[in-house]
Amino acid sequence: MTDPARRATRVHARGHWPAEQADGTVTLAFDDRFRRRMAMTDDAGGGFLLDLPRAVALDDGDGLELTDGSFLRVVAAPEELMEVRVPGPVEAFARVAWHLGNRHLPVQIVGDSIRLRRDHVIEDMLKGLGAEVRDVTAPFMPEGGAYGGHSHGGGHGHSH
Repeated sequence: MTDPARRATRVHARGHWPAEQADGTVTLAFDDRFRRRMAMTDDAGGGFLLDLPRAVALDDGDGLELTDGSFLRVVAAPEELMEVRVPGPVEAFARVAWHLGNRHLPVQIVGDSIRLRRDHVIEDMLKGLGAEVRDVTAPFMPEGGAYGGHSHGGGHGHSH
């Protein structure tokens, strides 16, 4: 049950809040990390209300500041993803990246691979383009894109 007195009203970017003062954690999947107002439960089972002035993309390591001055650390939950590698010339990788971008799919670049949500139709397309696809379970933190949205860089609208 949500405690009406427990409200998270500010978000601080990873590295810009006193993480040693964290009073707990809240583990969230990608879809639950872009919210404005929502009843939530922290990892210890305590209810609280996320009550922000506008929707903010929450990233792993961000701090939610509660009205009592305490903080909850945001943890990106592991999710079932596809990891894509493209053997061969860089043009083959660029072609795969173009096809994913053309479909406006959220993707995460990890070294020489691309991670995205599992989708058997997209998987078939990727394999048809010569990509190697394997299933992984990991936190999903996609790139922010040209128009903001989800991001794990410095300009994602958090308080500093």
